[in-house]
Amino acid sequence: MRDMLASRTALSMVGLLMLLGATAGFAQGQGILGLWTTDKGKGRVEIVKCAAPKQGLCGTIVWISEPNDKDGKPQTDKGNKNAALRNRPIVGLQIFEGWKEVGANKWTGSVYDPEDGTSYDIDITLAGNDLTLKGCIAFLCDSDTWTRYRGQ
Repeated sequence: MRDMLASRTALSMVGLLMLLGATAGFAQGQGILGLWTTDKGKGRVEIVKCAAPKQGLCGTIVWISEPNDKDGKPQTDKGNKNAALRNRPIVGLQIFEGWKEVGANKWTGSVYDPEDGTSYDIDITLAGNDLTLKGCIAFLCDSDTWTRYRGQ
């Protein structure tokens, strides 16, 4: 009886360790796909593989901290340089498409910033749960770090 109880306990521990290992491996192996909280926590972007015929990665704003303007209406792309696009809602706005992988955990592409209505060419690097977007204009460079969203 004692041996059987010890065997069951050992078997349960092995099962638990396997489950924990699989969960940790999944978290590390998620890659760039998923939900990301932007640098200042003002928004969340979902990164997915672009639907055909597009290629690469696409990103859409799925949440913003202030979804409505002072009049209670949904925030729109009012900073867009193209007046015809200024009424697009921010939530649901695709801010990039076609990011191309250029190395292990590295991509290149452009991203649209709805705050100033400008698209920027950037290099993207994934390190654990941090995604760094770095762009330069002439000699001036800046970067933002997005963090994998964990539901809190």
